[in-house]
Amino acid sequence: MKEKIIRFLNQHTTRIVDDNNRKFKLYPKWLIWFILFLSYNVLLQGIADVLIKVSGYTPWFYALPARWDFLFLTGVSVLMGYQVLIGMRRRELDVTRNSFALGILVEAGLVISDVLHLIDYASHHEYLLAIRMPFIVLTTINLTILVAIARHLKLFRGRKGEFELA
Repeated sequence: MKEKIIRFLNQHTTRIVDDNNRKFKLYPKWLIWFILFLSYNVLLQGIADVLIKVSGYTPWFYALPARWDFLFLTGVSVLMGYQVLIGMRRRELDVTRNSFALGILVEAGLVISDVLHLIDYASHHEYLLAIRMPFIVLTTINLTILVAIARHLKLFRGRKGEFELA
């Protein structure tokens, strides 16, 4: 089963994102897949956050407290994920120190904001933990992916702000 999954991922990586004429050939395939996962993950979470907020105004869904600062952070995260996907269509990645630092800061802000929101409101809203826990887990995965990639590429060790090929 493991071999089938690896073969499937390799075939799709080759078909979808491999291009020997551009920057993708510099990166291992697992890194490309993690970046794709992260980009789609933030887009889907952003859509889900907006749907949850809008659904709160209907009579058949649980209304949650307004969190405009959180929606702004979600918007920044979605915009970054969308820009990564646009860059991947051009077969380029932005792996600079600034882009990863901003991504780590935004994802950490989202996790911290959700945890603080749970601490403040979980006792007053019975379904809040069930609604927000998947977002906390997925955002923590995003944060872990960003830190792992930055560490693998040694982004914060070089002088120029770009990764160094070892």
